[in-house]
Amino acid sequence: MRIMIFIEGTTFYTKPFLFFFSKYGYKPIGNAVRIVNTWYGKGYEVYLCSYVRKNRYNFIKRVVDFYGMSYTEILCRNKGEAYSEIVEQLKPDILIEDDCKSIGGLKACCITGVKEEIKAGIQSIIVPEFSGIDSIIIE
Repeated sequence: MRIMIFIEGTTFYTKPFLFFFSKYGYKPIGNAVRIVNTWYGKGYEVYLCSYVRKNRYNFIKRVVDFYGMSYTEILCRNKGEAYSEIVEQLKPDILIEDDCKSIGGLKACCITGVKEEIKAGIQSIIVPEFSGIDSIIIE
């Protein structure tokens, strides 16, 4: 099973301005690290999708590694690339993301721009921004 999780706002709280420069600007929400590590430990492919672009990949990798979150791959956009394009390429079984309340709501979610024929095969789970994934159960 492929699980794609948006990092910022879903599994990590980001502090304004600090998150651009320091791993300390990111703080895990609830039990996100333990939950993701449990899924990964069960053999699920866990893809973490970040707000940062590919040119800042090493930064977000250091953040995730610092907190000990396990993953298959960290996904970042290229300049001009939409989140929906990453979802369409990966075709996860489950996509977990927040509701993007602070940046325009559901229209800003990764799943929103995904082609209908691909979207039909994805279980989309949208949680309130910064509320975490503690309530999500995946068997």
